[in-house]
Amino acid sequence: MFLSGIGYAATNLLVGALRQDVVLEFSSTDDIIFTENTFAGISNPETMVFDPSGNLFVGNGKANSIKKITPSGIKTTFATDLDVDGMAVDAFGSLFVSRKSESSNASDGVILKFTPDGKSSVFVSNISHPKGLAFDSLGNLYLAYPDHNSILKFTPDGSRTTFASGIGHPYRLAFDASGNLFVTDPTANSIFEISPSGVVSTLATNTSTTEHVNDLAFDSNGNLFVTFGSSVVEFLSDVGGLESVPITVASVPGGAGGIAIAIEPPGTTNLSTRVSVQAGDGVAIAGFIISGSSPKQVLIKGLGASLSNFGISNPLQDPTLELHDSTGKVIATNDDWQTATNAGQIPVDFRPADMREPAILATLQPGTFTAVLRGKNGGTGVGLIEMDDLSTGVPSKLTNVSTRGFVGTEENVMIGGFILSGGSAERQVLIRALGPTLAQAPFNITGNLTDPTLMLVDGNGTVLASNDDWKSLQQSEIQATGLAPPNDREAAILATLPTGNFTAIVSGKNGETGIALVDVFHSF
Repeated sequence: MFLSGIGYAATNLLVGALRQDVVLEFSSTDDIIFTENTFAGISNPETMVFDPSGNLFVGNGKANSIKKITPSGIKTTFATDLDVDGMAVDAFGSLFVSRKSESSNASDGVILKFTPDGKSSVFVSNISHPKGLAFDSLGNLYLAYPDHNSILKFTPDGSRTTFASGIGHPYRLAFDASGNLFVTDPTANSIFEISPSGVVSTLATNTSTTEHVNDLAFDSNGNLFVTFGSSVVEFLSDVGGLESVPITVASVPGGAGGIAIAIEPPGTTNLSTRVSVQAGDGVAIAGFIISGSSPKQVLIKGLGASLSNFGISNPLQDPTLELHDSTGKVIATNDDWQTATNAGQIPVDFRPADMREPAILATLQPGTFTAVLRGKNGGTGVGLIEMDDLSTGVPSKLTNVSTRGFVGTEENVMIGGFILSGGSAERQVLIRALGPTLAQAPFNITGNLTDPTLMLVDGNGTVLASNDDWKSLQQSEIQATGLAPPNDREAAILATLPTGNFTAIVSGKNGETGIALVDVFHSF
Protein backbone atom coordinates (compact mmCIF):
# COMPACT_ATOMS: atom_id res chain seq x y z
CA MET A 1 0.00 0.00 0.00
CA PHE A 2 1.25 3.53 -0.79
CA LEU A 3 1.22 6.78 1.17
CA SER A 4 1.51 5.58 4.73
CA GLY A 5 3.56 8.26 6.46
CA ILE A 6 5.26 11.61 6.14
CA GLY A 7 9.05 11.80 5.95
CA TYR A 8 11.71 13.81 4.19
CA ALA A 9 14.08 13.36 1.29
CA ALA A 10 17.81 13.18 1.95
CA THR A 11 18.72 14.34 -1.55
CA ASN A 12 17.63 16.81 -4.22
CA LEU A 13 14.66 15.65 -6.30
CA LEU A 14 13.73 17.07 -9.68
CA VAL A 15 10.03 16.46 -10.36
CA GLY A 16 7.88 17.42 -13.32
CA ALA A 17 4.69 19.23 -12.27
CA LEU A 18 2.34 18.20 -15.07
CA ARG A 19 -0.42 20.78 -14.66
CA GLN A 20 1.93 23.60 -13.66
CA ASP A 21 4.31 23.17 -16.65
CA VAL A 22 7.40 23.48 -14.46
CA VAL A 23 10.13 21.27 -13.06
CA LEU A 24 10.31 21.57 -9.28
CA GLU A 25 13.55 21.03 -7.36
CA PHE A 26 12.95 19.75 -3.83
CA SER A 27 15.68 19.84 -1.19
CA SER A 28 15.79 18.77 2.44
CA THR A 29 16.86 20.80 5.46
CA ASP A 30 16.38 18.86 8.67
CA ASP A 31 12.79 17.58 8.37
CA ILE A 32 11.41 20.38 6.21
CA ILE A 33 10.73 19.93 2.51
CA PHE A 34 10.83 23.11 0.47
CA THR A 35 11.02 24.10 -3.18
CA GLU A 36 14.52 25.42 -3.81
CA ASN A 37 14.16 26.27 -7.47
CA THR A 38 11.82 25.91 -10.41
CA PHE A 39 12.41 25.63 -14.12
CA ALA A 40 9.37 27.21 -15.77
CA GLY A 41 8.03 27.02 -19.29
CA ILE A 42 8.35 23.25 -19.71
CA SER A 43 5.11 21.80 -20.99
CA ASN A 44 3.89 18.54 -19.46
CA PRO A 45 7.32 17.29 -18.20
CA GLU A 46 6.64 13.54 -18.18
CA THR A 47 10.21 12.24 -18.37
CA MET A 48 13.68 13.56 -17.48
CA VAL A 49 17.23 12.32 -17.01
CA PHE A 50 20.72 13.59 -16.02
CA ASP A 51 23.86 13.05 -18.10
CA PRO A 52 27.32 12.40 -16.54
CA SER A 53 28.16 16.12 -16.66
CA GLY A 54 25.10 17.09 -14.60
CA ASN A 55 22.96 18.42 -17.46
CA LEU A 56 19.24 17.73 -17.05
CA PHE A 57 17.20 16.71 -20.11
CA VAL A 58 13.42 17.13 -19.88
CA GLY A 59 10.75 15.96 -22.30
CA ASN A 60 8.82 19.11 -23.20
CA GLY A 61 5.65 17.12 -23.90
CA LYS A 62 3.10 19.36 -25.61
CA ALA A 63 5.83 21.22 -27.50
CA ASN A 64 7.30 17.97 -28.89
CA SER A 65 10.83 18.90 -27.87
CA ILE A 66 13.57 18.23 -25.33
CA LYS A 67 14.89 20.94 -23.04
CA LYS A 68 18.44 20.89 -21.68
CA ILE A 69 19.18 22.56 -18.35
CA THR A 70 22.84 22.97 -17.39
CA PRO A 71 24.10 22.70 -13.77
CA SER A 72 24.13 26.52 -13.65
CA GLY A 73 20.44 26.66 -14.67
CA ILE A 74 20.80 27.71 -18.32
CA LYS A 75 17.89 26.30 -20.31
CA THR A 76 18.04 25.62 -24.07
CA THR A 77 16.11 23.55 -26.60
CA PHE A 78 18.16 20.43 -27.31
CA ALA A 79 15.92 18.71 -29.87
CA THR A 80 12.63 19.46 -31.64
CA ASP A 81 9.89 17.75 -33.64
CA LEU A 82 9.66 14.56 -31.63
CA ASP A 83 7.08 13.16 -29.23
CA VAL A 84 9.17 11.78 -26.35
CA ASP A 85 8.04 8.85 -24.21
CA GLY A 86 11.28 7.77 -22.52
CA MET A 87 14.89 8.88 -22.08
CA ALA A 88 18.17 7.41 -20.83
CA VAL A 89 21.82 8.46 -21.01
CA ASP A 90 24.76 6.11 -21.59
CA ALA A 91 28.19 6.29 -19.94
CA PHE A 92 29.52 8.52 -22.73
CA GLY A 93 26.82 11.15 -22.32
CA SER A 94 24.74 10.20 -25.37
CA LEU A 95 20.99 10.64 -24.90
CA PHE A 96 18.66 7.85 -26.05
CA VAL A 97 15.03 8.77 -26.68
CA SER A 98 11.99 6.59 -27.37
CA ARG A 99 9.81 8.43 -29.87
CA LYS A 100 6.13 7.61 -29.84
CA SER A 101 4.41 5.91 -32.76
CA GLU A 102 2.50 8.37 -34.89
CA SER A 103 -0.60 6.14 -35.21
CA SER A 104 -2.36 3.60 -33.03
CA ASN A 105 -1.51 0.62 -35.22
CA ALA A 106 1.72 1.32 -37.04
CA SER A 107 5.08 0.05 -35.81
CA ASP A 108 6.77 3.34 -36.60
CA GLY A 109 8.16 4.08 -33.14
CA VAL A 110 11.94 4.39 -32.90
CA ILE A 111 14.72 4.80 -30.36
CA LEU A 112 16.92 7.74 -31.30
CA LYS A 113 20.50 8.39 -30.18
CA PHE A 114 21.67 11.97 -29.63
CA THR A 115 25.37 12.65 -29.12
CA PRO A 116 26.22 15.42 -26.60
CA ASP A 117 26.46 17.96 -29.43
CA GLY A 118 22.89 17.18 -30.54
CA LYS A 119 23.55 15.02 -33.62
CA SER A 120 20.91 12.31 -33.93
CA SER A 121 20.71 8.86 -35.47
CA VAL A 122 18.25 5.94 -35.33
CA PHE A 123 19.40 3.29 -32.85
CA VAL A 124 16.37 0.97 -33.22
CA SER A 125 13.38 1.20 -35.56
CA ASN A 126 10.04 -0.60 -36.05
CA ILE A 127 9.05 -0.47 -32.37
CA SER A 128 5.36 0.13 -31.73
CA HIS A 129 4.67 2.52 -28.85
CA PRO A 130 8.05 2.43 -27.07
CA LYS A 131 8.03 3.73 -23.49
CA GLY A 132 10.65 4.07 -20.72
CA LEU A 133 14.37 3.42 -21.17
CA ALA A 134 17.22 2.51 -18.81
CA PHE A 135 20.86 1.41 -19.14
CA ASP A 136 22.49 -1.33 -17.09
CA SER A 137 26.10 -1.13 -15.90
CA LEU A 138 27.33 -3.00 -18.99
CA GLY A 139 25.87 -0.51 -21.44
CA ASN A 140 22.83 -2.57 -22.49
CA LEU A 141 19.66 -0.56 -23.11
CA TYR A 142 16.28 -1.73 -21.78
CA LEU A 143 12.89 -0.68 -23.16
CA ALA A 144 9.42 -0.82 -21.62
CA TYR A 145 7.33 -2.39 -24.41
CA PRO A 146 3.65 -2.45 -23.41
CA ASP A 147 2.41 -3.72 -26.80
CA HIS A 148 4.04 -7.07 -25.99
CA ASN A 149 3.68 -6.81 -22.18
CA SER A 150 7.45 -7.12 -21.94
CA ILE A 151 10.85 -5.54 -21.38
CA LEU A 152 13.23 -5.60 -24.34
CA LYS A 153 17.03 -5.60 -24.07
CA PHE A 154 19.34 -4.09 -26.68
CA THR A 155 23.10 -4.63 -26.70
CA PRO A 156 25.32 -1.65 -27.63
CA ASP A 157 25.26 -2.81 -31.27
CA GLY A 158 21.44 -2.87 -31.32
CA SER A 159 20.86 -6.63 -31.06
CA ARG A 160 17.45 -7.28 -29.53
CA THR A 161 16.16 -9.88 -27.07
CA THR A 162 13.20 -10.13 -24.70
CA PHE A 163 14.47 -9.67 -21.14
CA ALA A 164 11.21 -10.22 -19.24
CA SER A 165 7.53 -10.68 -20.04
CA GLY A 166 4.16 -10.88 -18.31
CA ILE A 167 4.00 -7.22 -17.24
CA GLY A 168 0.69 -5.76 -18.38
CA HIS A 169 1.66 -2.18 -19.22
CA PRO A 170 5.33 -1.39 -18.40
CA TYR A 171 5.93 2.34 -18.42
CA ARG A 172 9.09 3.65 -16.69
CA LEU A 173 12.34 1.86 -15.77
CA ALA A 174 15.18 2.27 -13.25
CA PHE A 175 18.07 0.04 -12.15
CA ASP A 176 19.33 -0.31 -8.60
CA ALA A 177 23.03 -0.74 -7.76
CA SER A 178 22.69 -4.56 -7.73
CA GLY A 179 21.41 -4.73 -11.29
CA ASN A 180 17.75 -5.28 -10.47
CA LEU A 181 15.36 -3.50 -12.84
CA PHE A 182 12.30 -1.74 -11.39
CA VAL A 183 9.25 -1.07 -13.57
CA THR A 184 6.13 1.03 -13.06
CA ASP A 185 2.82 -0.23 -14.49
CA PRO A 186 0.12 2.47 -14.26
CA THR A 187 -2.61 0.10 -15.48
CA ALA A 188 -1.97 -2.36 -12.63
CA ASN A 189 -0.94 0.56 -10.37
CA SER A 190 2.07 -1.54 -9.38
CA ILE A 191 5.85 -1.46 -9.19
CA PHE A 192 7.61 -4.63 -10.33
CA GLU A 193 11.15 -5.79 -9.61
CA ILE A 194 13.02 -7.88 -12.20
CA SER A 195 16.17 -9.73 -11.16
CA PRO A 196 19.24 -9.79 -13.45
CA SER A 197 18.11 -13.25 -14.61
CA GLY A 198 14.66 -11.93 -15.62
CA VAL A 199 12.56 -13.16 -12.68
CA VAL A 200 9.60 -10.80 -12.05
CA SER A 201 8.23 -10.03 -8.58
CA THR A 202 5.91 -7.33 -7.20
CA LEU A 203 7.32 -4.63 -4.93
CA ALA A 204 4.06 -2.76 -4.29
CA THR A 205 0.48 -2.37 -5.56
CA ASN A 206 -2.11 0.31 -4.84
CA THR A 207 -5.89 -0.01 -5.27
CA SER A 208 -6.58 3.68 -5.83
CA THR A 209 -8.59 4.47 -8.95
CA THR A 210 -7.57 8.14 -9.02
CA GLU A 211 -3.85 8.10 -8.11
CA HIS A 212 -1.45 6.08 -10.26
CA VAL A 213 2.27 5.26 -10.34
CA ASN A 214 4.29 7.13 -12.92
CA ASP A 215 8.08 7.56 -12.98
CA LEU A 216 10.83 6.32 -10.64
CA ALA A 217 14.50 6.90 -9.75
CA PHE A 218 17.10 5.65 -7.25
CA ASP A 219 19.38 7.82 -5.15
CA SER A 220 22.99 6.95 -4.28
CA ASN A 221 21.91 5.26 -1.03
CA GLY A 222 19.65 2.80 -2.82
CA ASN A 223 16.37 4.50 -1.87
CA LEU A 224 13.65 4.41 -4.54
CA PHE A 225 11.59 7.54 -5.31
CA VAL A 226 8.33 7.22 -7.25
CA THR A 227 5.94 9.84 -8.61
CA PHE A 228 2.46 8.71 -7.59
CA GLY A 229 -0.57 10.80 -8.44
CA SER A 230 0.11 14.26 -7.01
CA SER A 231 2.86 13.07 -4.63
CA VAL A 232 6.38 11.73 -4.51
CA VAL A 233 6.89 8.66 -2.33
CA GLU A 234 10.08 6.99 -1.14
CA PHE A 235 10.81 3.30 -0.58
CA LEU A 236 13.69 3.21 1.90
CA SER A 237 16.60 0.88 1.34
CA ASP A 238 17.04 -1.83 3.98
CA VAL A 239 19.44 -4.72 4.54
CA GLY A 240 17.22 -7.15 2.66
CA GLY A 241 16.23 -4.74 -0.09
CA LEU A 242 13.56 -2.04 -0.21
CA GLU A 243 10.94 -1.59 2.47
CA SER A 244 7.49 -2.46 1.14
CA VAL A 245 5.70 0.54 2.70
CA PRO A 246 6.78 3.93 1.36
CA ILE A 247 6.70 7.39 2.92
CA THR A 248 5.52 10.59 1.29
CA VAL A 249 8.31 13.10 0.69
CA ALA A 250 6.75 15.78 -1.50
CA SER A 251 3.44 17.06 -2.80
CA VAL A 252 2.99 18.17 -6.41
CA PRO A 253 -0.46 19.71 -6.92
CA GLY A 254 -1.95 18.84 -10.29
CA GLY A 255 0.09 15.68 -10.78
CA ALA A 256 3.71 14.52 -10.55
CA GLY A 257 5.33 13.41 -13.81
CA GLY A 258 8.97 12.68 -14.57
CA ILE A 259 11.50 12.38 -11.77
CA ALA A 260 15.31 12.61 -11.63
CA ILE A 261 17.76 12.82 -8.77
CA ALA A 262 20.63 15.28 -8.74
CA ILE A 263 23.55 13.06 -7.80
CA GLU A 264 26.78 15.01 -7.53
CA PRO A 265 29.64 13.30 -9.40
CA PRO A 266 33.14 13.31 -7.88
CA GLY A 267 35.02 16.59 -8.06
CA THR A 268 38.66 17.30 -8.79
CA THR A 269 40.42 18.14 -5.52
CA ASN A 270 44.05 17.74 -6.58
CA LEU A 271 45.79 18.28 -9.91
CA SER A 272 49.49 17.77 -10.54
CA THR A 273 51.91 17.30 -13.41
CA ARG A 274 55.47 16.01 -13.25
CA VAL A 275 57.53 17.23 -16.17
CA SER A 276 61.09 17.89 -17.30
CA VAL A 277 61.46 21.65 -16.82
CA GLN A 278 63.65 23.29 -19.45
CA ALA A 279 64.51 26.88 -20.32
CA GLY A 280 62.67 29.05 -22.87
CA ASP A 281 59.55 27.38 -24.26
CA GLY A 282 60.34 24.32 -22.16
CA VAL A 283 59.19 25.79 -18.85
CA ALA A 284 56.18 24.06 -17.27
CA ILE A 285 52.90 25.94 -17.79
CA ALA A 286 49.76 24.71 -16.04
CA GLY A 287 46.34 26.18 -16.74
CA PHE A 288 43.21 25.55 -14.70
CA ILE A 289 39.61 26.74 -14.51
CA ILE A 290 37.52 27.49 -11.45
CA SER A 291 33.85 27.17 -12.42
CA GLY A 292 30.84 28.30 -10.41
CA SER A 293 30.03 31.53 -8.60
CA SER A 294 31.93 31.34 -5.29
CA PRO A 295 35.57 32.16 -4.49
CA LYS A 296 37.83 29.14 -3.98
CA GLN A 297 40.98 28.81 -1.91
CA VAL A 298 43.69 27.04 -3.90
CA LEU A 299 47.24 26.05 -3.00
CA ILE A 300 49.69 25.91 -5.92
CA LYS A 301 53.09 24.33 -5.36
CA GLY A 302 56.22 23.87 -7.43
CA LEU A 303 58.23 20.86 -6.29
CA GLY A 304 61.77 20.00 -7.30
CA ALA A 305 64.43 19.02 -4.79
CA SER A 306 62.07 16.83 -2.73
CA LEU A 307 61.44 14.62 -5.79
CA SER A 308 64.81 12.98 -5.11
CA ASN A 309 63.03 11.22 -2.24
CA PHE A 310 60.94 9.44 -4.89
CA GLY A 311 63.85 8.16 -6.92
CA ILE A 312 64.15 11.07 -9.36
CA SER A 313 67.82 11.41 -10.27
CA ASN A 314 67.68 14.86 -11.86
CA PRO A 315 65.23 16.99 -9.85
CA LEU A 316 64.82 20.74 -10.39
CA GLN A 317 66.92 22.04 -7.51
CA ASP A 318 65.46 25.53 -7.05
CA PRO A 319 62.09 26.13 -8.77
CA THR A 320 60.17 29.40 -8.94
CA LEU A 321 56.44 29.86 -9.40
CA GLU A 322 54.20 32.50 -10.99
CA LEU A 323 50.40 32.74 -11.07
CA HIS A 324 48.68 34.62 -13.92
CA ASP A 325 45.03 35.55 -14.44
CA SER A 326 43.11 35.18 -17.71
CA THR A 327 44.55 38.46 -19.07
CA GLY A 328 48.13 37.25 -18.53
CA LYS A 329 48.68 39.56 -15.57
CA VAL A 330 50.95 38.19 -12.86
CA ILE A 331 48.88 38.10 -9.65
CA ALA A 332 51.35 36.23 -7.40
CA THR A 333 54.92 34.93 -7.38
CA ASN A 334 57.07 32.89 -5.02
CA ASP A 335 60.55 31.43 -4.85
CA ASP A 336 60.93 29.72 -1.44
CA TRP A 337 57.56 28.91 0.17
CA GLN A 338 58.51 30.14 3.65
CA THR A 339 59.05 33.67 2.31
CA ALA A 340 55.37 34.06 1.39
CA THR A 341 53.51 36.54 3.62
CA ASN A 342 50.79 33.95 4.30
CA ALA A 343 53.10 30.94 4.61
CA GLY A 344 51.84 30.31 8.13
CA GLN A 345 48.33 29.77 6.77
CA ILE A 346 49.38 26.84 4.57
CA PRO A 347 48.10 23.64 6.23
CA VAL A 348 50.99 21.64 7.65
CA ASP A 349 50.17 18.53 5.63
CA PHE A 350 50.24 20.53 2.38
CA ARG A 351 53.54 22.38 2.85
CA PRO A 352 56.43 21.62 0.46
CA ALA A 353 59.03 19.27 1.91
CA ASP A 354 62.02 21.43 0.88
CA MET A 355 62.40 25.08 1.83
CA ARG A 356 63.61 25.92 -1.70
CA GLU A 357 60.30 24.88 -3.22
CA PRO A 358 57.69 27.61 -3.87
CA ALA A 359 54.02 27.76 -2.93
CA ILE A 360 51.20 30.23 -3.57
CA LEU A 361 48.11 30.18 -1.33
CA ALA A 362 45.35 32.26 -2.91
CA THR A 363 41.59 32.70 -2.79
CA LEU A 364 40.49 33.06 -6.39
CA GLN A 365 37.28 34.17 -8.04
CA PRO A 366 35.88 31.82 -10.73
CA GLY A 367 37.87 32.15 -13.93
CA THR A 368 40.87 30.90 -15.88
CA PHE A 369 44.38 30.90 -14.41
CA THR A 370 47.90 29.88 -15.40
CA ALA A 371 50.79 28.79 -13.19
CA VAL A 372 54.35 28.84 -14.57
CA LEU A 373 57.12 26.69 -13.07
CA ARG A 374 60.73 27.66 -13.93
CA GLY A 375 64.18 26.86 -12.71
CA LYS A 376 65.86 29.72 -10.83
CA ASN A 377 68.60 31.35 -12.91
CA GLY A 378 67.71 29.10 -15.87
CA GLY A 379 68.04 25.85 -13.96
CA THR A 380 66.61 22.66 -15.47
CA GLY A 381 65.44 19.29 -14.16
CA VAL A 382 62.36 17.29 -13.29
CA GLY A 383 59.75 19.36 -11.47
CA LEU A 384 56.16 18.95 -10.35
CA ILE A 385 53.45 21.58 -10.41
CA GLU A 386 50.50 20.85 -8.13
CA MET A 387 47.15 22.45 -7.32
CA ASP A 388 45.09 21.55 -4.24
CA ASP A 389 41.50 22.58 -3.57
CA LEU A 390 41.42 23.72 0.06
CA SER A 391 37.74 24.74 0.07
CA THR A 392 35.92 21.66 -1.19
CA GLY A 393 32.76 22.69 0.65
CA VAL A 394 31.98 25.66 -1.60
CA PRO A 395 29.93 25.19 -4.81
CA SER A 396 32.71 26.31 -7.18
CA LYS A 397 34.87 23.55 -8.63
CA LEU A 398 38.28 22.95 -10.16
CA THR A 399 37.20 21.70 -13.57
CA ASN A 400 39.61 21.67 -16.49
CA VAL A 401 43.40 21.60 -16.25
CA SER A 402 46.24 21.54 -18.77
CA THR A 403 50.02 21.45 -18.52
CA ARG A 404 52.53 22.26 -21.26
CA GLY A 405 56.10 21.12 -20.90
CA PHE A 406 58.99 19.11 -22.28
CA VAL A 407 58.47 15.37 -22.75
CA GLY A 408 61.61 13.30 -22.48
CA THR A 409 62.19 9.59 -22.01
CA GLU A 410 62.15 7.29 -18.95
CA GLU A 411 61.70 9.45 -15.80
CA ASN A 412 61.42 12.54 -17.98
CA VAL A 413 58.07 11.65 -19.57
CA MET A 414 55.17 13.93 -18.65
CA ILE A 415 52.96 12.57 -15.86
CA GLY A 416 49.66 14.30 -15.08
CA GLY A 417 47.90 13.24 -11.89
CA PHE A 418 44.42 14.07 -10.65
CA ILE A 419 42.25 13.03 -7.72
CA LEU A 420 38.48 12.62 -7.93
CA SER A 421 36.78 12.74 -4.55
CA GLY A 422 33.42 13.43 -2.98
CA GLY A 423 30.13 12.99 -4.77
CA SER A 424 28.30 9.71 -5.10
CA ALA A 425 28.44 8.80 -8.77
CA GLU A 426 31.09 8.67 -11.48
CA ARG A 427 32.74 11.47 -13.43
CA GLN A 428 33.24 11.50 -17.19
CA VAL A 429 36.63 12.93 -18.15
CA LEU A 430 38.38 13.61 -21.43
CA ILE A 431 42.18 13.45 -21.41
CA ARG A 432 44.21 14.69 -24.36
CA ALA A 433 47.89 14.73 -25.33
CA LEU A 434 48.68 17.44 -27.89
CA GLY A 435 51.89 17.90 -29.83
CA PRO A 436 51.62 18.92 -33.48
CA THR A 437 49.00 21.56 -32.58
CA LEU A 438 51.62 23.43 -30.55
CA ALA A 439 53.55 24.24 -33.71
CA GLN A 440 50.54 26.23 -34.97
CA ALA A 441 49.19 29.62 -33.89
CA PRO A 442 48.67 30.82 -31.22
CA PHE A 443 51.39 28.61 -29.67
CA ASN A 444 54.04 28.68 -32.45
CA ILE A 445 56.28 26.36 -30.43
CA THR A 446 59.44 24.98 -32.00
CA GLY A 447 60.63 21.55 -30.95
CA ASN A 448 57.12 20.22 -30.33
CA LEU A 449 56.37 16.52 -29.91
CA THR A 450 55.14 15.32 -33.32
CA ASP A 451 53.46 12.05 -32.27
CA PRO A 452 52.41 11.84 -28.60
CA THR A 453 51.02 8.73 -26.93
CA LEU A 454 48.77 8.63 -23.87
CA MET A 455 48.14 6.13 -21.07
CA LEU A 456 45.60 6.32 -18.21
CA VAL A 457 46.52 4.50 -14.99
CA ASP A 458 44.57 4.15 -11.74
CA GLY A 459 45.88 4.38 -8.18
CA ASN A 460 46.78 0.67 -8.15
CA GLY A 461 48.98 1.00 -11.21
CA THR A 462 46.45 -0.70 -13.48
CA VAL A 463 46.40 0.61 -17.04
CA LEU A 464 42.78 1.60 -17.72
CA ALA A 465 43.23 2.80 -21.29
CA SER A 466 45.87 3.83 -23.80
CA ASN A 467 45.87 5.65 -27.11
CA ASP A 468 48.20 6.74 -29.88
CA ASP A 469 46.14 8.48 -32.57
CA TRP A 470 42.78 9.64 -31.19
CA LYS A 471 40.70 8.60 -34.21
CA SER A 472 41.78 4.99 -33.77
CA LEU A 473 39.43 4.56 -30.77
CA GLN A 474 36.28 6.37 -29.56
CA GLN A 475 36.30 8.75 -32.51
CA SER A 476 32.58 9.56 -32.53
CA GLU A 477 32.36 9.85 -28.74
CA ILE A 478 35.35 12.19 -28.55
CA GLN A 479 34.07 14.31 -31.44
CA ALA A 480 30.74 14.65 -29.66
CA THR A 481 32.42 16.43 -26.72
CA GLY A 482 33.45 19.27 -29.02
CA LEU A 483 37.04 18.91 -27.73
CA ALA A 484 38.58 16.48 -30.21
CA PRO A 485 42.34 17.04 -30.73
CA PRO A 486 43.00 19.22 -33.79
CA ASN A 487 45.59 16.82 -35.24
CA ASP A 488 45.03 13.14 -36.09
CA ARG A 489 48.39 12.13 -34.55
CA GLU A 490 47.41 13.48 -31.15
CA ALA A 491 46.02 11.16 -28.49
CA ALA A 492 42.82 11.23 -26.41
CA ILE A 493 40.94 9.03 -23.94
CA LEU A 494 37.32 9.49 -22.86
CA ALA A 495 36.60 7.63 -19.62
CA THR A 496 33.95 7.47 -16.90
CA LEU A 497 35.77 7.20 -13.57
CA PRO A 498 34.84 6.66 -9.91
CA THR A 499 36.48 8.40 -6.98
CA GLY A 500 40.20 7.71 -6.72
CA ASN A 501 43.69 8.68 -7.88
CA PHE A 502 44.51 8.64 -11.58
CA THR A 503 47.58 9.32 -13.70
CA ALA A 504 47.87 10.32 -17.36
CA ILE A 505 51.30 9.54 -18.87
CA VAL A 506 52.41 11.33 -22.04
CA SER A 507 55.40 10.07 -23.99
CA GLY A 508 56.71 10.34 -27.52
CA LYS A 509 56.16 7.49 -29.93
CA ASN A 510 59.32 5.46 -30.51
CA GLY A 511 61.20 7.49 -27.90
CA GLU A 512 60.69 10.88 -29.53
CA THR A 513 61.13 13.94 -27.31
CA GLY A 514 59.69 17.45 -27.51
CA ILE A 515 57.20 19.89 -26.02
CA ALA A 516 53.64 18.62 -25.49
CA LEU A 517 50.46 19.54 -23.65
CA VAL A 518 48.32 17.24 -21.52
CA ASP A 519 44.86 18.37 -20.46
CA VAL A 520 42.03 16.88 -18.44
CA PHE A 521 38.44 18.04 -18.97
CA HIS A 522 35.44 17.05 -16.90
CA SER A 523 33.15 19.84 -18.03
CA PHE A 524 32.09 19.88 -21.68
